[in-house]
Amino acid sequence: MIGDDFKIDFENKKISYNPSGSGLKYKAVELYSYLQDVFDDAENMKYDIPIRAESKIKFFLINGWTIDDESMAHLNEGTINTAPSPQVDNNH
Repeated sequence: MIGDDFKIDFENKKISYNPSGSGLKYKAVELYSYLQDVFDDAENMKYDIPIRAESKIKFFLINGWTIDDESMAHLNEGTINTAPSPQVDNNH
C-alpha cells in the first residue's frame, strides 16, 4: 500500500520512500492522489499542499516540498518535478 511505502515529513516538507517498504513502483498519479487524500484530512489541512497536477502524467512539488532520488526511483509512468522558484500556492 502506498501509504506504507512513502513517508511524509510535514514539518520539513519532505516526501521519502520508506526503506522497509514493499519495493513496488507506483505511477506518479498514484502518489499525487495519495498526497491529495492525506492533505484533505482535517488534521493535515494546516499544512501547505505539496503537489499540483499539470496533466495526468506531469506533476510539480510546490510550497517548498521535496522528494529524494530514492523515492523517485519507486515512481514511474509520469514525472514529478520541483516547481520553479518562487512558486507558492497556498490554496487548500
